Amino acid sequence: MMSAPLAGFEERRLAELKEYVAARARRRPRPRLLLAAAAAVTMMTAGGVAVMTAGGGDPAYAVTMGSDGVVDVVVRDFRDTGGLTEQLHELGVPAIVDYVPYGMMCREPRAQVVEQVPPGLYHAPTTIPGEREGWQMRIDTKRFEPGQTFVWTMTVNPRGASSTSTILMRDPVAPCELVPDDRRVELDPGKPATGKGGPLEGVRVEGRTVAELDRELWKHGLPVMVNVIRPDPDAPEGFVVYAYEQSAYEADYVVWAADVVRHGDEQVIRLLVTEKRYPENPVRR
Repeated sequence: MMSAPLAGFEERRLAELKEYVAARARRRPRPRLLLAAAAAVTMMTAGGVAVMTAGGGDPAYAVTMGSDGVVDVVVRDFRDTGGLTEQLHELGVPAIVDYVPYGMMCREPRAQVVEQVPPGLYHAPTTIPGEREGWQMRIDTKRFEPGQTFVWTMTVNPRGASSTSTILMRDPVAPCELVPDDRRVELDPGKPATGKGGPLEGVRVEGRTVAELDRELWKHGLPVMVNVIRPDPDAPEGFVVYAYEQSAYEADYVVWAADVVRHGDEQVIRLLVTEKRYPENPVRR
């Protein structure tokens, strides 16, 4: 069985993988980092476009604003979060964008969380179509209320996969004290996705990899979230899900269960996966 969660923890968005922010991301990047990029360029035009490139490849980030006040953001390189924060401020987005080391979090509470996010303020970050890394999202600057700050956190796990979280907070947002992230997530029971009438009815998921199930998962049109389970250090027969690695998975991770659960107004397929293969299914039902 899964261990009990920390009190009050809940996922507010499908992409909200962690609720921590690093204070060091408030600082501007040192000039030597930009020089080391060899071709780092920042451009602003009257049309509200900001692009920062590094090394001649795809832009590290790109920020554009339309005449309707909606800002589109694409991020591929998480090193210049300070520069991205500045560009968002210049376009009217009260935001803090931070890079946080894997497995770390801010000591809580850092600020009061806005429970009722203004409708249409922003859409949770999504991956960039056709690209393995990077995130994109849209923010409507007209919908911010006074005293609100949009906090966007990014991290990269040891295998190079990135994850991101977004949360709206009330000012003031306190500086961050980094501490190990040992929060545990409670899993809703859900309904088996492979059962009669389920979106994966008749599909065998147990023991297959995420990559092997990819086509079956996405053709049903439901969003997919992945929870990595690990042995519980306090209960050898049980498993836990740590908040910081809810979606920090790779294509070769092994799937043991698929359930349909609700997140807000959406239904999603939730996979329970492990980094290595076990002789028996570790998920107790």
